[in-house]
Amino acid sequence: METESASRAILANLHAGFGSTGASLAQIKMWLVPQKAEHESDYDINKGYFELLLKYALRDLLQEGYVRSTLPDGVEDGDAQLFSLTAKGAEHVKELAAQAEQAALDY
Repeated sequence: METESASRAILANLHAGFGSTGASLAQIKMWLVPQKAEHESDYDINKGYFELLLKYALRDLLQEGYVRSTLPDGVEDGDAQLFSLTAKGAEHVKELAAQAEQAALDY
């Protein structure tokens, strides 16, 4: 399963606004899983595929050290698991952005 695009989407979104506070699994799902439009009657996606894609992408990001996972103890946050960008992950995002910029200039 190709997880690179999903991993990049997660890193980009964490870098854009969730890096310090973290994002819940539900928020990350919103970034990756196509959402049903209000007036869309023909909404048929393979939810199992997106669940696996998310699982593998997060596993890879955690193993690479780009993302960390926490499980807060506070009652007010509902003990939601949060994922946030590490310093290594922030550097990786900068490297990816520089590569993309260079590729655009070369194009």
